[in-house]
Amino acid sequence: MYGVLVWPPPDLRAFLEALQAEHGVRGFGPPHLNLRQPFEWPYEEEALKIALEGILRGHAPFRLRLGGWGHFPQGVVYLRAYGGSAFRRLFHALEPLAPPLKEIEGPSYIPHITLALGLGEEEARALAAKLPLPFRRSFLVKEVALVKDQDGGDLVEVARFPLARPT
Repeated sequence: MYGVLVWPPPDLRAFLEALQAEHGVRGFGPPHLNLRQPFEWPYEEEALKIALEGILRGHAPFRLRLGGWGHFPQGVVYLRAYGGSAFRRLFHALEPLAPPLKEIEGPSYIPHITLALGLGEEEARALAAKLPLPFRRSFLVKEVALVKDQDGGDLVEVARFPLARPT
């Protein structure tokens, strides 16, 4: 299984991981923002890298703003993210790459960084309500990572792709 995502900057990642440790929760792999739902790739990995490079070439770096904490009824606690039209263009450009393994987000995808999975709905609501906001309110997305799931939850980075600079 593959994914296309954005890693948060090191200081934000450390903040999120400290919250996970403090509350005894975790997400799927290290904190990240999905740009593409997990998918299988039936061809050589090199072909996937070439396809991604071609798609990403047409997208410039953009600012990702961070909102507040939220929760989904499935027991997920997340940090809301806003990337505006640049994010939406990139998200939609990646959709045709391959069908998702399981339609999780659908057309109403809310950009977010997951903090916790597998909680009860009330537990997720309570945790989201008491978490402190991150000190960082935004960051510049300059690159995208291709990851592969190893052993059911261990994300291994396969490649990074810089977003194109406007000419």
